Amino acid sequence: MAEREAAGYRKVRQAGEYGNACTEVFTGEFAADAAATILKLGRLSSAITIMSVVAKSDDMGNAQTMDIGYRYLTDGDGTDDPDGLFDGIDTGTAAAVNTFNGPLTINDGDGIELVASNIGDAATGTLTLIVNYVYNGQ
Repeated sequence: MAEREAAGYRKVRQAGEYGNACTEVFTGEFAADAAATILKLGRLSSAITIMSVVAKSDDMGNAQTMDIGYRYLTDGDGTDDPDGLFDGIDTGTAAAVNTFNGPLTINDGDGIELVASNIGDAATGTLTLIVNYVYNGQ
């Protein structure tokens, strides 16, 4: 299984004071990536509550599905969930828009990284995540 960072992969940023509503946009490109390729889209800080995520994808190829989730940067902070946001969404028949509605609380610690895995055939196309969250503070 291959794993790589998206061109726009960003490090953890803290956006404001406790209770602030925040939005981050992450974009990654699949380029004929084989099944089970993991694309790391970016990082979010810890101590947040994800309120919603919108996933926009191109038509990525025949019989293409995708998992989108998160991994904690430090193992002891929490349990990874590689399909915790979207499990097997169809990205292969046409450009798609999928929505995750939280809340999903991310534990205190070092934060998470958002990951997308193509679980069907090879994937080609752009994936964009629009993440709306609230910073809870540590």
